[in-house]
Amino acid sequence: MVPFRATVRLQLHAGFTFDDARAQLDYYADLGISHLYLSPIARAVDGSTHGYDVIDPTVINPALGGEPALQALAAAARGHGMGLVLDIVPNHVAAHPANPWWADVLANGHHSRHADWFDINWRAPGRGGKLWLPVLGQPLPAAIAAGEVAIQRDADGVAGLVVHGQRYPLAVQTQAAARPGMDAAALAALLDAQAYRLAWWRSGDTQINYRRFFTIASLAALQVERDEVFDAVHALPLRLAAQGVIDGVRVDHVDGLRDPGTYLQRLRTALDVAGVSRGLSPGALGLWVEKILAPGETLPLGWACDGSTGYDFMDQVAGVMHDAAGGARLLEQWRNDTDDVHDMAQVEQAARRDVLQHGLRAEFDALVALLVATAAEAGGAVVELGQPLLAAAATRLLVHFPVYRSYLDDGPATAADSAWWRQAAHAARAGASPAEQAAIDQILDWLLYVPETAHPHRPALAAQCVRLRQQFQLLSAPLNAKAVEDCSFYRLATPLSRNEVGTHPAKPVLSAADFHVLAAARGRRYPRALLATATHDHKRGEDARMRLALLTRWPQWWQRRVQRLERLARPVGAAALHPVDRQLLWQTLVAAWPVDGADTAGEFVERLQQWQRKALREAGLRSSWSDPDDAYEARAAAVLEALLRAPAAAPLRHALRAVVSRLAPAGARLSLAQTALRLTVPGLPDLYLGSEGWDLSLVDPDNRRPVDYPQRRRWVCDPRPWQALLLQWHDGALKARLVRQLLHLRRTVPTLFAEGNYVALPTTAPGKVLACARTHGGTTLVLVAAIGTSTGPAARATAATPAHFWGGARVHVPPGRYRNVLTGVTVEIEQSAVSVRALSKDSPVTLLITP
Repeated sequence: MVPFRATVRLQLHAGFTFDDARAQLDYYADLGISHLYLSPIARAVDGSTHGYDVIDPTVINPALGGEPALQALAAAARGHGMGLVLDIVPNHVAAHPANPWWADVLANGHHSRHADWFDINWRAPGRGGKLWLPVLGQPLPAAIAAGEVAIQRDADGVAGLVVHGQRYPLAVQTQAAARPGMDAAALAALLDAQAYRLAWWRSGDTQINYRRFFTIASLAALQVERDEVFDAVHALPLRLAAQGVIDGVRVDHVDGLRDPGTYLQRLRTALDVAGVSRGLSPGALGLWVEKILAPGETLPLGWACDGSTGYDFMDQVAGVMHDAAGGARLLEQWRNDTDDVHDMAQVEQAARRDVLQHGLRAEFDALVALLVATAAEAGGAVVELGQPLLAAAATRLLVHFPVYRSYLDDGPATAADSAWWRQAAHAARAGASPAEQAAIDQILDWLLYVPETAHPHRPALAAQCVRLRQQFQLLSAPLNAKAVEDCSFYRLATPLSRNEVGTHPAKPVLSAADFHVLAAARGRRYPRALLATATHDHKRGEDARMRLALLTRWPQWWQRRVQRLERLARPVGAAALHPVDRQLLWQTLVAAWPVDGADTAGEFVERLQQWQRKALREAGLRSSWSDPDDAYEARAAAVLEALLRAPAAAPLRHALRAVVSRLAPAGARLSLAQTALRLTVPGLPDLYLGSEGWDLSLVDPDNRRPVDYPQRRRWVCDPRPWQALLLQWHDGALKARLVRQLLHLRRTVPTLFAEGNYVALPTTAPGKVLACARTHGGTTLVLVAAIGTSTGPAARATAATPAHFWGGARVHVPPGRYRNVLTGVTVEIEQSAVSVRALSKDSPVTLLITP
């Protein structure tokens, strides 16, 4: 097995297959990557561009080349001294008739052998014992009358129901009655005899009776805690692990599982068994979890994994680049410019209420029904709480719950879980009526007390409490995702760089000292945790975020620039946009503006319009996915096109270029620091899809655009010395050089990074300089990085650090002889307190290693 050193995330689809990945192996091997980290490879819905809409987890997707192409990729990777890591999706599959498990449920209802593989409430009130399918463009009678639903027979004479090009199975006993062209009454009667109910798509959020992935009706949650489901979902990756095709797995959205801790222990054991055939020791195969951690939250103790996929590091490394005082000033400016006085906590609470009332209404109603049933089982005075009070109390608890979810099972609550729920209850009681407070206290009692201990002679009540724990947890996770990341982050942005997956604007800044503490802790607990600064889910690229981080350093300068942009935008009708949408737009434009200013009137416009449409709908204020305001969206798109193409907006574009010309060089310096930290601190650096060059992408699908590999191959062969690259920084060669040099170092001295100690190096300017060392045996690597910037933007700046920036800053470096990794120059450190300016030679990152 290839030891883990660094991964690269590849997005596979019909346009970039296993063979396409194989063609780039020599490039990634030369770069220093040890493992290709592949997006899901199981058979997905035809035309899928991401692979998460799996229709058969037991088969490798033929659109990617099928198993022969995967085996060829794995063999070629081994030939280059590399391995593969696989992204697996145990929490859901596509609710699609091409999915054989789902199709069997459609045909046979609750008698299907797969019925219990999904979380379906067959007894949900008002559904008539049927599986509710919100797939129609209009209510069923109208759809039948309009011919939206039709009967067709295939080549074998088997009848099926065709809706929008998809073929739904019919129950065997109704085949004889199914005839193409049958009249509306007969068709309605036929449909009534099926195990499913075709319904208007608008009924989904309130009537759907199967658990979804978030609010997506086309993705159905799996009951992977059942033995037969676990075995079926994991048969393919475990076989590939045993065969040596893959060296590890990344678990998608672990919080979507009923019991993540038990699941991970089972998967860890299964991976260890698979590794036996390869002569691997337990724990050798990699196992990572996609998990969003709130401020102050860590992965639960006892989880059998190698750590997270790196959102926590992405948050931490960005946090040290921001300034708290400047962030507060930006919030004040936001309120003045938008007349919105709410803070993020208030915005989030409003969004959570919206999502509970609309997007997740069916799941919330099911939870309330369970609360009512639990009260009935408890009996006595609790029954008098009633449905309205229990619903109000549950809403308050969920609105104030501070993390994605807790991990309560059928045993005692951990200290962490108890603390999260008590914190939520404390906040929920504020402003609640006495009756609501009583209901909150009762729900908290049901959630936190061990059922067998609290109710030893009432097993039915104990079982109800366990179900209640599970339902609260399975609802709180998608509620957080939809209300915070997919809604609130588009309603308030000060600055936009902290509205990112895995980040919380309530904690916008991290001190260098705290960063060191967290990095060292990761090295002790999860030395193989992934370190990411860009992912397929990020809302803006890693280098776009660094540009925006500068706004907290220069808030007054930015406010003057915004005022000028507002004035220059008036002639092309920018007033048609809501002030919030304009403020989001200005930040997005300067973040994503090409480094060289090229093609801002071409593809760039379409990319921005795609982002704008998604931002408006995710916010859910002036448009939404369920009720798009076509007129407002059209005005917004027209304004954006005019800003970037109309002759009348030429002065505005000139002003934008001037802003970017001052932001981009300083942003590049922060980006180099971010990159160097990701490749140096404890953990496994994860490179995302082309981000070895400047990454100014926007939210998906923009961040999944094709990679220009010929360009990247030229970058890694660029002969210019480091100092020249700093001055000629506009292309991606500068950042690519840093990535390649550090990845080569990780390959040359792997034990230094896999086992080396992490040491924080003191500096006299902690707001400007972050310094650390990795030590192992007789080898020491020192990193000194600029995490601040000058007092204001400079014209004609480069990626080289301005001479005056360091001032008298000093850093304590262990004395000795070093080689500068980026320049090759030998450096003698004779006394520990060294001038950073003398050490750096105007580079924002300095890397020294002992010979």
